[in-house]
Amino acid sequence: MNYRFANIVLSLCLFIVGTHSLKPVLLMHGFALSTTAGTYHDWNHYVSWLNQSNPDQIIYDVNQLIQGIIANNDNFSQGFHIVAHSQGALLMRSVIEMYGLNVDTFVSLAGVHNGIYGLGPLDQYPWLENLTDFELTEIFYTPTMQQGFSVANWWNCAVSRDRYLENNVFLPMINQEIENNTIANYKTNFLASIKGSLHAFGSPQDGIVTPWNSELFGFFDDQLFMKSMNETYSYINDSYGLRTLDSQGKLFLYQIDNVKHAEWLSRQDLFEQYVLPLISK
Repeated sequence: MNYRFANIVLSLCLFIVGTHSLKPVLLMHGFALSTTAGTYHDWNHYVSWLNQSNPDQIIYDVNQLIQGIIANNDNFSQGFHIVAHSQGALLMRSVIEMYGLNVDTFVSLAGVHNGIYGLGPLDQYPWLENLTDFELTEIFYTPTMQQGFSVANWWNCAVSRDRYLENNVFLPMINQEIENNTIANYKTNFLASIKGSLHAFGSPQDGIVTPWNSELFGFFDDQLFMKSMNETYSYINDSYGLRTLDSQGKLFLYQIDNVKHAEWLSRQDLFEQYVLPLISK
């Protein structure tokens, strides 16, 4: 396992929401790219809204490995839902591929599934803002940054796929893009884990993730034109099972206009219209 990935899983907080009548929900936050998102406080609104909608729900603040949580909690025996934002969506998909989980519904909010090539405003890292994409590639693809800065692990150099495959130690592995070096159980685990469905939400006005359609499993081509999920290597080659999931009728993509990156966490209208119906079962 990549050191940085292991470190992220150990250090990020989860909320678990569960009742006797509804399946539990795992909530995973993203990376602290700004002052408005990137800690366990991201889910304060969701916890409040869930309590309003289902007052008897039990909420835990969990700070341990996901497998340990599930193995020692009978609430998970019938499956559970995942709601994850930004980097958190990529991390939860990675955990599913690596270990296999009993997931009913996976809700991905602005997830960076195919990485980024370009940076939006970075309140927490202003020293990165004036660098070109070429300069960022040179920095992010150093061993130090690959081992110590998670954004570097999802930096996908669109103009040089060879650089991306050679120097990014995490995303090509998770997306199973390295020919003759795939891990068969990643695809098997992914497909076996999603018992219900995967729902990915993204917005052209996201303002942080570049290109925004990485949130819908798309990306740039080598000329920096956006391509859809169906045109990506992972989908065409079904490298980790995305095309199979789609053919099974279990994959749903939603382009929602005029939603900023962190607003998925703070806007109750989005929660009630799109998320709550998916996890209220």
